[in-house]
Amino acid sequence: MASLVIKCGSRTVDKKAMTRRTSDLPLVTRVKRIEDAAGGVADPPGNNANPVLGEIISIRPRAHIETGEAFRDSAARLRALLSSLDDLVFELDGDGVYLSIWTTNETLLVAPPSELLGRTVSESLDDAVGRRVTQAVRRVLESGRPEFLDYRLDVPVGARWFQARLAPIAGSAAPSVCLLVRDITDQKAAEDARDDAERRLRHLATHDALTGLPNRSFFSDRLDRALKRTRRRHEELVVLVLDVDRFKDINDTHGHAAGDAVLQEVARRLVGVTRDGDSIARLGGDEFAILLPGATEAEGGAVAARVSECLKDPIAIGPSKISVCISTGFAVFPRDGAEAEALFRRADAAMYVVKREHRAREAT
Repeated sequence: MASLVIKCGSRTVDKKAMTRRTSDLPLVTRVKRIEDAAGGVADPPGNNANPVLGEIISIRPRAHIETGEAFRDSAARLRALLSSLDDLVFELDGDGVYLSIWTTNETLLVAPPSELLGRTVSESLDDAVGRRVTQAVRRVLESGRPEFLDYRLDVPVGARWFQARLAPIAGSAAPSVCLLVRDITDQKAAEDARDDAERRLRHLATHDALTGLPNRSFFSDRLDRALKRTRRRHEELVVLVLDVDRFKDINDTHGHAAGDAVLQEVARRLVGVTRDGDSIARLGGDEFAILLPGATEAEGGAVAARVSECLKDPIAIGPSKISVCISTGFAVFPRDGAEAEALFRRADAAMYVVKREHRAREAT
């Protein structure tokens, strides 16, 4: 049997050598003509009666074939990887022009990719968002460091929150940036719900649940702060306290729900007669307090008179109209005390004087 060879241009390769998996040997990709060792024409491939030779028409080194296959495999793996992401991937030039777009969910885009390519982010996004992204692109290209942005956009599926990471693309022919965008709407909603819950808890810790007014603890903190400012400024300050006379009788006669409604209405009316900057609190039960920063004794007396006046009209609770009488008393810093506790004692004492007067009048 004649030995089998394949002519590769000026190079002759033994058939046996062709069976070795060697990267330096050429790989036959197409055979046009076959000959025997003596140069005669042999039978075509598939006829095993005669040894065959091949004249190479198309040939590439095996290393090139393997490199191409590796590249195609790498590109396919990259496409598969990107397809598994819910993120949006954009390539932007230094002016914020869309050079390429990758997404598996076009409903998160403000417009189809064909309409975005070639346009700038400033032209495509809301003015404020487009301006922020454009500025971030320039900073990233100047610094070479990535940046993060959070923003809200209206897209086909509604208003969504996005988090974007911008980073320079190394080795590109012209300066460009990779913009990786993630939909964080659900995460943002969960964070907002958590923040709301924390705010409600803080509010409950410092405010009265029935009236919504600050509670005793919060009022005491405000009073301490006000006293410090008043001392620095050498001013006066008034602490006014009040409670509802015979409130127990209201509860006994009309029920506790009616009593709660009376306290809520008292709080509402108190808010309406105080000055800007004054603080009102429910200290507990039917007792309230008002802090008047910078007020004089005369101003404290005027507020006490307005408080009494605002509660003269009966409070309508369902079909009932409940008349409310209150007793008030106030203390002035620094005349009646230099500390919060002393001011409360003097204001309470003044209030009980008024309360005894009310009872004395009722008894006659």
